[in-house]
Amino acid sequence: MQTISLDTVIPQQDKKITSIYNTEARQIVHLQLSAAQEIPTHKSPKQVFIIVKSGKVVFTVSDQEITLSPNEVLVMEPDEYHSLKALEDTSILVIKS
Repeated sequence: MQTISLDTVIPQQDKKITSIYNTEARQIVHLQLSAAQEIPTHKSPKQVFIIVKSGKVVFTVSDQEITLSPNEVLVMEPDEYHSLKALEDTSILVIKS
């Protein structure tokens, strides 16, 4: 068994990406963004689960926008193009499997 504490400090300049778990089958990443920070359009060959821990973020997935708040989950299928922008200081978990 292993426990992991997640940093709650949102960076002021750059996004902060912390790898929590990484195997060939699964990746878990803690992503922290300051308000107005963006991640450009990209895709993943795996199914992606986005869990918002704090803040508010807007995702654009296949030209459709969805705004996520704490305790909301977004599920994206493999190879779906997506981008995101933090509307507030935001902390999310990204799970790829």
